[in-house]
Amino acid sequence: MKLHDIRRTFAENTESAITFGPHAAHAFAARLKQRACRKLAVFTGSRSAAASGALTAIQTAAADAGAAVSLFPGIPAEPDILCVRQMAAFLQTAGPDTVAALGGGSVMDAAKAAWIMHQSSRDAADFFGSNRSSEFFPGRHFDRILAIPTTSGTGSETTCYSNIVEPSAGVKKLISDPQIIPEAAFVDPAWSTTMPESVTRATGCDALAHLLEGFLNTGQDDRHPAANRWALTGIRLLTDWLPRAIATPTPEAREAVSAAAVLGGMVIRWKSTGLPHLCSFSWFGRIEHGIAAILLLPAAWRYYLGNPAVAARTMELSGIFPGRTPEEVIVSFRKFLDTCGVAADLSAYPAVTPELLECTAASAAENPMKLALAPRPVPLDEAAGVIRKILQNR
Repeated sequence: MKLHDIRRTFAENTESAITFGPHAAHAFAARLKQRACRKLAVFTGSRSAAASGALTAIQTAAADAGAAVSLFPGIPAEPDILCVRQMAAFLQTAGPDTVAALGGGSVMDAAKAAWIMHQSSRDAADFFGSNRSSEFFPGRHFDRILAIPTTSGTGSETTCYSNIVEPSAGVKKLISDPQIIPEAAFVDPAWSTTMPESVTRATGCDALAHLLEGFLNTGQDDRHPAANRWALTGIRLLTDWLPRAIATPTPEAREAVSAAAVLGGMVIRWKSTGLPHLCSFSWFGRIEHGIAAILLLPAAWRYYLGNPAVAARTMELSGIFPGRTPEEVIVSFRKFLDTCGVAADLSAYPAVTPELLECTAASAAENPMKLALAPRPVPLDEAAGVIRKILQNR
């Protein structure tokens, strides 16, 4: 991988500007100056921003730009709607003109929701669903966050998505709205160096799931002409470098995995994820999201093969996951997961109980959009049976 080649690819993402590499903090300062920022609100998680040095770098950049910083730290790994409301209350008091999210996908997702809540004076829960801002505020354009990831997986720095836990329902709910795509992303792979092995594995698997699910989604090939090329580039990066980033996280390995994660976000902005993501939304707190999605992918992929276009697309991956048939490609993919230390199946996670799996299957029809957009669409009246077989790895 050559950094200048990756930068050219990132320049194709026209909805948010991406700075990738060691000059990310300098570019952040320049962005603040361009915005004439005077009051900057920074949301962070509990550890990674400070431990990696990213928080110090961003605070220094803000000082260089002449912006005062208000900090809201400690956003949890699974932020819920109550946390988002607290963040919005903080914004009301701080009165910033610019908002930055510094951390993993949870921090970025929560910041997206809190910032649009603050600007709109509507509750964040009102935005659950697709494109709700255009329903409430036709023609209005909201200010968008600046995203600074310190993990390498969610791609939230380039997506229109915000996943937030709704405690009353016991599930994560999704905001999908172009109005929350970050204005700009500042990605320095050095800020991911403090990720422990388990987080490197889980976030890397999340990125791989995004890339593969997007690439297999042949029904949305017309949404962006470069999305499949982005996906293939990211998949190759992860198959080459993710096992090394987990075992021996050199700067080169961190850079490759970080780049793949950004590409994954760019892909799923245009090409929807599928059934593994649908199933994992109610499993928060029981299993890492990226691990859940990647464990479910082989069984979902086998279901997708019922679509001849997906079977043909699968063979385009045979140079990465060797095989003479689609089934052999999937088997090779599963062998790759072994090299990353991913468990063989869900039985390794006792918190994912048979009762939870049955509840997941029974409620699948409540997400008709995700079923319809899967690489092989799932009829509503067959949803429970299809999902049940995937969850049973059959």
